[in-house]
Amino acid sequence: MTTIKRIVAFFMSLMILLSVACVGAGAESEKAPEGSRTFVFVHGFGGWGDYDEYNNQSHYWGGDADVTAILREEGYEAYAASVGPFSSAWDRACELYAQLTGTVVDYGEAHSKACGHERYGKSFQNMPLMGENWDLSESINLVGHSFGGMTARLFASLLAYGDEDERKTSGESVSPLFAGGHAGAVHSVTTLAGVHNGTQLANLFYDIPGFIYVVGFGVNLLSVLGVTLPMGDINLGHYAISAKEGESRAKLSLCGVENFGKSGDNVGYDLTVRGARELNEKIRTVPEVYYYSYTGYLTEENQYGYQQRTADCAKIFNGTCDILTLSRGLIVDGVKMTDEWTANDGLVPVASGIYPMNCADIAFSYEEAEKNGEIRPGAWYYHQPLYGIDHGDYCYEKSTLPGGFEGFYLEIARIASK
Repeated sequence: MTTIKRIVAFFMSLMILLSVACVGAGAESEKAPEGSRTFVFVHGFGGWGDYDEYNNQSHYWGGDADVTAILREEGYEAYAASVGPFSSAWDRACELYAQLTGTVVDYGEAHSKACGHERYGKSFQNMPLMGENWDLSESINLVGHSFGGMTARLFASLLAYGDEDERKTSGESVSPLFAGGHAGAVHSVTTLAGVHNGTQLANLFYDIPGFIYVVGFGVNLLSVLGVTLPMGDINLGHYAISAKEGESRAKLSLCGVENFGKSGDNVGYDLTVRGARELNEKIRTVPEVYYYSYTGYLTEENQYGYQQRTADCAKIFNGTCDILTLSRGLIVDGVKMTDEWTANDGLVPVASGIYPMNCADIAFSYEEAEKNGEIRPGAWYYHQPLYGIDHGDYCYEKSTLPGGFEGFYLEIARIASK
């Protein structure tokens, strides 16, 4: 199962780059502390969650294991969201809000007009992710893998500050997500191999002239033919690229494909270095939220002073890892590719996974801050990069995460629920 899932995960990760995504039990763990908060897991590109049938065969968060079940056994509440596998961070944040609150997805009037897609999407009425409609009064912890990290950050920012364009355009009909004023709704955001500053791999493929349109057309054609991808619903019905709610197949939509490509409202653009930078300019750090990050790498410096892949790199990531290491010295969207950009986990550079570049002045080593008792909300706490951890290790039971797969996630829960 591990091999099969690695192949599926890499295939989906490659598609994102072209269209431009957890080991035995560890040390004995403590039960959830009294008053700990709920955990909501947000998958990366090509992922799936509790709403998807494929989750019954192989969990995105654990494969044969299930991170949410592990946490529940220890007294936590845990759920896995099912946001659009190919969608932009904005659209995914809107879908996450609807799933948690048991409402209809509202992508925002201003955003929808600018991007050329419908304002409303799927309905989650009578089927909220957590069993009951979230009223934002109880704060939650968000854990995001890969692009799920960017999604979680944007979600927390929108809840706290809202969006001025949406408030002006929608008036009284504005979604509560864009109204702001809910800074306390999210307690913490933990990112695992988050693509905070983009990846040069996305630039390599996304910047091929016309390529995004070709891939968008391919996704639309698969939906027209009724072909179901492993993760389930593609969730691009608002672009008319995939089947809408209640439909078994989509219709051919060249207009939808064109809008999907030219708008930049897709996961591919958001993962480029410039796309991530634009998102970081919109996402504001919330003073009430604790931010934590984990990142890994599979490279080491060779005799020539360059980063190179090590034997710990899974074969499935060999090619992409090499591409990233060979980018040293290049200028990508105005950013010079230094060693921090070429050291990588097979898909994401350490420079991108550790924390957002525009948060450097509020980013601190978790190990040092914890030792000194200086953990506070509104700041980024990064764990030291983990050697030998690839991009998919956070999602495979038979991985090499420190403390073991189960122990690793219980430690995340312990830290985040303080």
